[in-house]
Amino acid sequence: MFRGGLKCWQRVAGWRRSFAHDRPLLAPGKEVKLSNGTIYYRWDGPVDGPIVVMVHGFSTPHFIFEQNTATLVSAGYRVLRYDHYGRGWSDRPRLRYDADFYDATLLELLDRLEIRTPVGLVGLSMGGLIAAEFATRHCKRIDRVMLLCPAGLIMSGPGPVLSRLLRLPVLGARLWYLIYRSMLTNDPEMDFRGLPFAARLAGDLTKQFDYPGYGFALLSTLRNLPMANQDEVFRRLGATGVPVSAVFGTQDTTVLIASADRLRQLVPAARIVSLNAGHGLNYRHYTVVTPILLSWFVPVLTAQRGPETA
Repeated sequence: MFRGGLKCWQRVAGWRRSFAHDRPLLAPGKEVKLSNGTIYYRWDGPVDGPIVVMVHGFSTPHFIFEQNTATLVSAGYRVLRYDHYGRGWSDRPRLRYDADFYDATLLELLDRLEIRTPVGLVGLSMGGLIAAEFATRHCKRIDRVMLLCPAGLIMSGPGPVLSRLLRLPVLGARLWYLIYRSMLTNDPEMDFRGLPFAARLAGDLTKQFDYPGYGFALLSTLRNLPMANQDEVFRRLGATGVPVSAVFGTQDTTVLIASADRLRQLVPAARIVSLNAGHGLNYRHYTVVTPILLSWFVPVLTAQRGPETA
């Protein structure tokens, strides 16, 4: 028994050394120490450009925005991307991954990077819910918001039986660790056959499986961050007066297209666009989505440069 436990400890310790070793070698961005650990982030674009912060979703880290970032940078924006705790190259603390946790992380990141002026905020899927919550709590830090197939409205979900099972203290965790890898890798959005290379995900989602803590972060998020029927968050977002735009996919099987009508009711002033696309619309249909992003953030660029140079 002792030898088995020792082997398990050695395996986990080796993985941890590998993560600490791999991050500075394989991750092209930077690291910043926050209250709950190290957050990985990337700056792209001119240092004097207006800032757009991009918040990724549940499972895929910052590289999900690669196609969108390149075009925003070409237009003169300075883009900040980061990995949530538990994803990508950020640390994986064993904490409660709830709305307060995600909100505090983004706020602390902006403060540590000394970003004082209002920023453009882009939230994708779960990141859309996080962005909406952040904008309601810190509206003076936000210039305008773009939500890409945002969670928090009408979702397909894992089903009531599985949801209840995953909340069980011991059995739920064991079940999750048995199924979560196949759930992610078998997602139809991960099937890139027939897609041009430029429209594929610009990184390897499965690399995150190599390091401990990824599965825990996902399970803790599922347990503590409600992904559906968060109407009050969006209602409060609309009340802030922060300009809001959103893009939904009519073929999205995760964030159902009925979410568009729900958001229209909750945020009447929002500009809402529906595309013939699925959940991965920001990269699979980047040639359509990125121009929408650019047009939405033009006022930010104009305010900084002036109408004649923007």
